[in-house]
Amino acid sequence: MGASPERRRADRLQEQADRLTAKAEGMRERADGMYGRFAGGQPLLAGHHSYRSARRTKDRADAASDRALVAYTKAKQAQANAKHAKAKADAKDAIAEKVATRSRPWERADFRVGDIVTVRTFETCQDTYRVKRVNAKTLTLDGGGGGWDDPRCEYDRVLSRVRDGVTITDPGAGEDL
Repeated sequence: MGASPERRRADRLQEQADRLTAKAEGMRERADGMYGRFAGGQPLLAGHHSYRSARRTKDRADAASDRALVAYTKAKQAQANAKHAKAKADAKDAIAEKVATRSRPWERADFRVGDIVTVRTFETCQDTYRVKRVNAKTLTLDGGGGGWDDPRCEYDRVLSRVRDGVTITDPGAGEDL
């Protein structure tokens, strides 16, 4: 099976970040080279025949340094984006692996009022709730707001259940005993 779209996106973003970092490094080296004329510490001498040329060279070197700083900022942002995409891909892969290793899907008989369940709330987020009511197709979960904000969750979004201190991630595990 190939990599997930999230994993491919994370890889593309990392490659882009690496390219931008290399580009910023090259720009910094070029700017450093432009300051070579001033390496001895000789000040710009106003009125000297070399003043205009030295001023132009210094201005170009300053502009090249500014461009290198902007490139470093873009590279840093690209690295942050790549890191975020990788974390998202890792989380999504972990959830997909939990779901794929089940021997059967969750069903109504697997739950009782009072069970603690970990559910997938968004694409990569997980939250833990206490079961308030077991319905035909969903669980009503205790949202903590006295009933007005109790979320409902379909059985296929449940990742694990805890009852009497025992955590179950595969509803079909132990049925063959």
